[in-house]
Amino acid sequence: MTRLLRFISWRHLLRHRLRTALTFFGIVLGVAVIVAIAIVNRTVVSSFQRTIELVAGKAVLQVSNGESGLREDLYPLIRDTAGVRDAAPAVEGFLPVVGVKGERLFVYGVDFLADFSVREHQFAGTPFGLEAALDFIAQPDSIALTESLSRRLALAPGSTVTLATSKGARTYTVQALLQEQGSARVFGGSFALMDLPVAQIALGKEGKLDIVDLTIEEGEKIERVKERVLQRLEGSARVERPQERGEQIESLLTSFRMGLFFVSLVALFVGFFLIYNTVSVSVVQRKREIGTLRCLGMTRRGVLALIMIEAMMIAIAAAVVGIGAGALLAQAALLSVGRSVGDLFLQMDLARGAPAAGDIWLALGSGVGVSLLAALCPAWEATRISPLQSCREAAWSPRSQSVSRASALGLFLLAFSPLMLFFSPPGLGAVGRFSLGVAAMMVFLLGLSFLSPISVLGWVRLLRGFSSGSEVKLASDSLRRNPIRAGVTIATLIISLAAIFTIAAFVHSVRGSLLSWVDQMVTADLIVSSGARTAGPRNVPLGEELAGEMKSLPGVQVVDLYRLIRSTYEGRPILVESFSARASAAVRRLPMAQGDGRAALEQMAAEAGVIISESFRAKFGKALGDTIELPTPSGLASFKVAGVYIDYSSDAGSVLMERSLYKRIWRDELVDAFDLWLAPGADQEPVIRRIKEGYGEKYQLFVSTHRELREAVVHIMEQSFVVNYAVEIVAVIVAIFSV
Repeated sequence: MTRLLRFISWRHLLRHRLRTALTFFGIVLGVAVIVAIAIVNRTVVSSFQRTIELVAGKAVLQVSNGESGLREDLYPLIRDTAGVRDAAPAVEGFLPVVGVKGERLFVYGVDFLADFSVREHQFAGTPFGLEAALDFIAQPDSIALTESLSRRLALAPGSTVTLATSKGARTYTVQALLQEQGSARVFGGSFALMDLPVAQIALGKEGKLDIVDLTIEEGEKIERVKERVLQRLEGSARVERPQERGEQIESLLTSFRMGLFFVSLVALFVGFFLIYNTVSVSVVQRKREIGTLRCLGMTRRGVLALIMIEAMMIAIAAAVVGIGAGALLAQAALLSVGRSVGDLFLQMDLARGAPAAGDIWLALGSGVGVSLLAALCPAWEATRISPLQSCREAAWSPRSQSVSRASALGLFLLAFSPLMLFFSPPGLGAVGRFSLGVAAMMVFLLGLSFLSPISVLGWVRLLRGFSSGSEVKLASDSLRRNPIRAGVTIATLIISLAAIFTIAAFVHSVRGSLLSWVDQMVTADLIVSSGARTAGPRNVPLGEELAGEMKSLPGVQVVDLYRLIRSTYEGRPILVESFSARASAAVRRLPMAQGDGRAALEQMAAEAGVIISESFRAKFGKALGDTIELPTPSGLASFKVAGVYIDYSSDAGSVLMERSLYKRIWRDELVDAFDLWLAPGADQEPVIRRIKEGYGEKYQLFVSTHRELREAVVHIMEQSFVVNYAVEIVAVIVAIFSV
């Protein structure tokens, strides 16, 4: 068999380099995307978990309440719970370094007298004992930086660093340096330690805690202590193990996984027909070789093995290359995915992703499995070539029964594809509906492909009826003798063109819908934020006092205050957003999926209801008129759903509410962004200049226009569609050379 592969199969593949290369790269692309999905999913989850574990230290339980925080007066209740040995309160957040572009510190504020029992902060130089901790606490401008950060910013002990805080630019004195061990290893060493009250002021979290880390008494059971703490808190916070927080991140990767799943499925589908086409044409071209081998004593099983091994050789080589390509694709994808997850849930220190053993087996299984399945039918037909057939001048063609069987199967698949959607389970979520829709589309295309041979015969009869020329007769006779061979070419063309138009329609639809949504949702002339252009973990929340300053600027008509926090609903991460519908209802428009936008905003302004996003409705099954319960610092609070709006910014699910209601229940007056509407005819440039000159340096402000935001959305979209474009290019090449 080895000699046959070398002298027959290998030479044939080399003679048809273009077809071989096309088939090879079709499989490579499909495998690469599958591997990239697996690597990105595993790396993001493990990196998130690693960040949590490094910061958690020895803690076996964590008390938190999302970004809304815990009331500080709950800390004694938690600390004094039976079975709790140590309780270490903390606040956390990111603050930009003033004067150093792109440098942001993860600021961790701790109670130095309690924290060392849970976390081991290793200070450089002399040991950091009780006396040093008291000195640190006594100086309210103290900060500790990591050794690598001090080298990068040239900051020795005793020097100062200025950070953009919620109160504006504040200068801190470097009192100590941290060795990069434990929590100081996160975010590449961009870590700063502060005393708890100092950090609370810097982050705008006075009277609040982000987390309380717990260790338990020896002999106590974790679940029992957890129940006791929950009972004392009466629903005003969550108690969970550190690893449970990492598990929540998987739900945020749904849209990314589904998008790449669709692309990989299309790529593998195209690769399936490439293999089928390649092997089918190869069988026809080597009819005499196969017949000669049969004359020399090769069995039908030997012919089948020869052709299947050929396909397997191409598939294994393509799968190996696909694994490497998938690893490279994953590195590029990790940047955008990590950024997106950070915007939704928490900034994380992403590790470099690499294929695991499971990814390699997945790649080999998908690439080789699809290839062998595609090659099986033409290889089986090759076993039917007899020595007598191979000696005839007429080209060998599959038996006529194959055409009728293919047609019957095609009709069945065409009829079955709409039934998949019609009889789908009613409880399917967005992910289930998407997966079922993709599967139905693939079944429909398969049905069209199996009908290709009989459609060839139909076209032959039609052409012969319209023309009696010799060229038409020769062409029609050739097609009539080889309907399956021609049908394979047509099927490949169908799949390729379907991939081109499907991806093009998908990209066009997403781009149009997203830009239309931006135009409807973001109607403000200017958006002002600190630390970053968008609301999220990267920006620095500010106080409300700036709103009055901006309202007094010439040309400014309306100023609305926007706040975004990450929370949970039924244990899954969501976003809670607030703004003043009372102030901006006249100039703000909401694209609605259910209910009237104006009426919903009026109910929201009257604090009579909240507006949920379409993704929230799909994920949790809530609709107009339903009631939802959200965890708040004051305990569980009920809200009536006044409407459902269209939201493409996050698939985590969002809840919009009136700012005054949010402030009262969440006890939070911070602002993530100031939305400014200018008076008719007012010029943007003077307003932008006054904001930057008056407050830009102090608060590290970003001022974005509607046009700049739109351009940023387009840029992000183009980055996310790179893989789609790659599949489209392959499909175009396949369409060109399939004939």
